Amino acid sequence: MATTAPVGRYNWMKVVDIMTRDPLTVTPTETIGQADELMNTNKIRQLPVVQGKDLVGIVTDRDIRSFLSGSLLEGVEAREEALNTKVREIMTTEPMSVSSDDDLQEAIELMIDEKIGGIPVVDEAEGLVGIVTYVDVLRCFLNRLQEE
Repeated sequence: MATTAPVGRYNWMKVVDIMTRDPLTVTPTETIGQADELMNTNKIRQLPVVQGKDLVGIVTDRDIRSFLSGSLLEGVEAREEALNTKVREIMTTEPMSVSSDDDLQEAIELMIDEKIGGIPVVDEAEGLVGIVTYVDVLRCFLNRLQEE
């Protein structure tokens, strides 16, 4: 029996339709303190790590909290040392990514299956071009609900 793709109102949507373009990023040599401040100031939970436009990793608020948790108990000097640690020390290398042409449904399924809050969007020629997060998905869904 042949199977066909599910037919629905939104399966024509692509990652590009909802992704955040030109996301905030850090480099591997920036400090955890800088990454933490950037995330807190902008109320975001993940930062792609780039060298030029090439995606080399991702760092999340959870990575930072986990890394800093031990140094909080050890005192001010330990915390300062931890905050001055380079992002490359705690980032996830070779993170999952999607392309802007990928089906949105596949990106959402990947986020659910892997229990991650965002996926960098990479173009072969341009490098990092965006990020698609659960907030982008929720915002899209809310917009659709408000249209009905």
